[in-house]
Amino acid sequence: MTASSIYATLGLSRNPFPPTPDAGSYFFTPRLEEDFAEIVHCIEARKGFVLLTGEVGLGKSTLVRRLLDTLSGKNCHSALILNTFLQDSALLSAIQTDFGLPPSDSVEQGLARLTEFLIAGHQAGDINLLVIDDAQNLSVESLELVRLLCNLETGQEKLLQILLVGQPELEETLATPELRQLKSRIIKHARLSGLQKDEITRYFDFRVNAAGAEGRLFIEPDAADVLHRATQGNLRRIHLVLDRCLYGLASTRASVVTSALVQRAVADLPALGEEATAVARVTGGHRGRKAWVLAGLLAGTSATVALAGWGLVSQPTEHPTPVAAEAAAVRAPEPARSSVTIEPPALPPGAGSVAATAMEPIPLKGTPPSGQACESQLKAAAAADEVVHIYRLPEGMADSLKPTARLCRFNVDKESWVAWLGRNNARQIQAAEQATRKVQGKLKSMGLLDKREPDDGFFGSKTGEAFARFQQQQGLPPTGKPDELTFLLLEHQDASPR
Repeated sequence: MTASSIYATLGLSRNPFPPTPDAGSYFFTPRLEEDFAEIVHCIEARKGFVLLTGEVGLGKSTLVRRLLDTLSGKNCHSALILNTFLQDSALLSAIQTDFGLPPSDSVEQGLARLTEFLIAGHQAGDINLLVIDDAQNLSVESLELVRLLCNLETGQEKLLQILLVGQPELEETLATPELRQLKSRIIKHARLSGLQKDEITRYFDFRVNAAGAEGRLFIEPDAADVLHRATQGNLRRIHLVLDRCLYGLASTRASVVTSALVQRAVADLPALGEEATAVARVTGGHRGRKAWVLAGLLAGTSATVALAGWGLVSQPTEHPTPVAAEAAAVRAPEPARSSVTIEPPALPPGAGSVAATAMEPIPLKGTPPSGQACESQLKAAAAADEVVHIYRLPEGMADSLKPTARLCRFNVDKESWVAWLGRNNARQIQAAEQATRKVQGKLKSMGLLDKREPDDGFFGSKTGEAFARFQQQQGLPPTGKPDELTFLLLEHQDASPR
């Protein structure tokens, strides 16, 4: 008996439990429907960066296909990257190709060409969406490239909407210190979970009826319980088991999936039991973690990085008041539910400029008077095109920066912080090049960059190495990557050498 004849025997027009993603018959649980609606809203409102994570087999790729189908009639142009073993410049070339752009000779040229494309699309009212699937395979350098793409924006909206999709390992990667700037840009984080026990029967009915069963096939409650225990609600494993059950139904001309039939199907898939046990161990470990703690310095949900006094900045925007938050314990998510968090921006060194988004603010307490006074001072001196930048200073650096009307310091829990006014110009490539040329000249004058290197305005490897040497001299992490605090210290180097 062939596969097609099996389905025909059961009155089905197709396989209701295929091994590949099937976005045409998409089963929405209440929590998944809410997540999906919020993801669509974030993309349509051009909010920027969305993260979707979940274990293998929970339907991430299916959700992505459903999302692309939903957005296809809404002036949305998408680039879908599936080969995440491409890294750095190869990844950028793949993104350009998927958007219909010719490849570039360098990352700098590629970013400039992509920026021109995105600006033209924004002016035409288009939404440009980049989806990167299996993003847990991306290197830190490639994720840093994603952060650069996040920076492309107008005063109110992001030029490129990014959906990063991956397994839970991606969350661990984004939690590393070198990627804290990227993590701070997450507008919405949706974590997929398996079906709950009471959803198994509804899922079975939905799938078989969508395939033409019209109420002729059923699953017993006991069979649904056995199926949930064997699969932990994982959709891929559910499909494997139920596909085997269909063979049993066809061979006996039966119409009811029993617990005995499910048990036989599971026994025919020995790897299933081992995989389910392993996933249960991992899931239990995650659920046993302590409740999340949110702490920050502002009542908003994102931070936009701008290289302030040097001109690498974004469009004007209003700023929330910087405050010091008492650590607030947040109730851990219920074990069987999908957990969705809007990540608040923590502000360790390099966290960036403050920019509010239209999301629900994180409630914070304990505003220090010194922080309020600093904010009030800077607001009084700010021009229309300036933003407030806030950083925690390395130990021993507080005395090297002298307060002015445009720069002030304050303390939070015995730590020194600096806030200053910086420019907030848009479309930024020319300003960025000018800022980098200024940095290159300063590094050369300090003997950290070879004077034979051109002042070309590109932050390449040689400039990055010199930048890292300066960071090390100042007691900062020698990342070699541009951030506002390092730029500020460079700007004041003549006045306050170490």
